[in-house]
Amino acid sequence: MKIKNKIIISIFTLFINLYCVFIFTNMYNSNYSPQSPKVDIAPILNNKVIHQTDYSLLFSQTGLAKVAIDDLLSQENGLNKILSYQDSYYTKNKIYVEKLNPFTSQENLVVSSTMINKSPKIAPLRNGDILVTKSTHTLYWRHGHCGLVIDAKNGITLESLEPGTISMQQNISKWQSYSTFKLMRLRGVDQEKLDQIAEYAAKDLVGVDYNIFASKKHSDKFVAVNCSQLIYQAFIHFGYDIDNNSGIFVTPEDIARSKLLDIVQIYGFDPEKEW
Repeated sequence: MKIKNKIIISIFTLFINLYCVFIFTNMYNSNYSPQSPKVDIAPILNNKVIHQTDYSLLFSQTGLAKVAIDDLLSQENGLNKILSYQDSYYTKNKIYVEKLNPFTSQENLVVSSTMINKSPKIAPLRNGDILVTKSTHTLYWRHGHCGLVIDAKNGITLESLEPGTISMQQNISKWQSYSTFKLMRLRGVDQEKLDQIAEYAAKDLVGVDYNIFASKKHSDKFVAVNCSQLIYQAFIHFGYDIDNNSGIFVTPEDIARSKLLDIVQIYGFDPEKEW
């Protein structure tokens, strides 16, 4: 065998091996289940003052961060609502893979009629919140998907979905079917500013063509976006660069790792990992 052919075979073999590693790291352990035993958190929730160590325990038991716990406790019957979040957080649902197109798939929960009360619940929303999932993958690349809450009261998000579509409004209920989701909120910004971001997106970023290769370059007239580029544009318009690595492109993973965002809630995400 000629040396040239041996080199080609060696390079091809290396490529295959690297791709197999890539597949394994992207597809293995895609859905997290809580590792610690379920405990009675009612006594903590009944305390007049909840300490930081208690909030950490509540997060590991419910997937709810401090801001979500406080929001729920301010509501009528808030304690029982949080207990229901804990039940759903510890419920292990079966997962089925839905084919979105010949190359892209999405992992959804199978929730039986007897388990409907334990299906995932989304924490109280605010305009400007970001939802991220890693349940979507193309050719074994777990790129994920994300959406922007533009009408928290009615549970409406703005999303860019797939090639051949335009950015459009979606109902928040779809996020409860994903096997993973992370709810995030811009840190240290008042609600008035978040309302402005949501209002801008709802007005100026609807009806934009999808383009998987859309870059972070922005202008007054948007030609095309993808799911993460859409959200990036909404925030960069107000001076907030929520891309974690400042690359040419922005991905759902980049947003999930953003240092400008706080976690409000996780489901199916490892609490020790950003992605």
